[in-house]
Amino acid sequence: MKNIKAKFKINSCTYFLILMALFSGFFKNIIVILTIVIFHELGHILILKHYEYEIESVEIYPFGGITKVNKPINTPIKKEFFIACGGVLFQLILILIYQICYRNGWINDYTYLLFQTYNKAILIFNLLPMIPLDGSVLVHSLLERFFSYQKAYYLHLWISLVSLLIFTVGHLLKSLNNYMILTFLFYKIYDAYQKRLYYQNRFYLERYLYNFPYIEIKSHPKFNLNSLKKDTLHFFWQNDRYLHEKEFLKQKFTMEKKSLFSQSKIDRTRIL
Repeated sequence: MKNIKAKFKINSCTYFLILMALFSGFFKNIIVILTIVIFHELGHILILKHYEYEIESVEIYPFGGITKVNKPINTPIKKEFFIACGGVLFQLILILIYQICYRNGWINDYTYLLFQTYNKAILIFNLLPMIPLDGSVLVHSLLERFFSYQKAYYLHLWISLVSLLIFTVGHLLKSLNNYMILTFLFYKIYDAYQKRLYYQNRFYLERYLYNFPYIEIKSHPKFNLNSLKKDTLHFFWQNDRYLHEKEFLKQKFTMEKKSLFSQSKIDRTRIL
């Protein structure tokens, strides 16, 4: 846990909000919110540690936390689902902790009401299907169960964008904090769109280099790289027999390597 503590980071916007709350008399509000956010992230961390994934950083924002983790894109769908549920589970546990504190008189009515209000709001917000919220991970996991990686990714982007537009219409003029949240969410969706080809190629490369556990086997009459799907081993018909997906991925990366080498030779020739 010492290593995890060293990776915790408070975003500069969060420090600014704490300072503003201190001077405006809302310090207890921000403490309750940060308690919920940190406890939520601890839920993700414990599930990630259980699966032995490397946690790179945990950053606390005024409206939530972001846990960055080093794990393959081909992480089994079931693990992705449970990791996303970790934060929600810990918020439910926190409800029990606050109830015990309230019944024993350790916190007053006002503090308990604050917790109930903020915990409910954060819980519902995190379950919205918008990147990078937990709700989007749950929706993405469900899509990956039924569709190929590429199709699930694009559907995931569209659902996130439509959900954010609906959320924007309902919350744009309510408070300044909403502008920060909306800007952050729009950036995250745009960033996911920009990196779509990088993630797709990384998905293919992982499947070529490593062996992942599969729960399903599919055969196809012809090769189609875009049909590759998580938790599924694919075979494609070629030359009167079915070939393992790694054979086709090997061809793909060998051709790309030759193409890069040829381009490099052309560039060197131009320089000379």
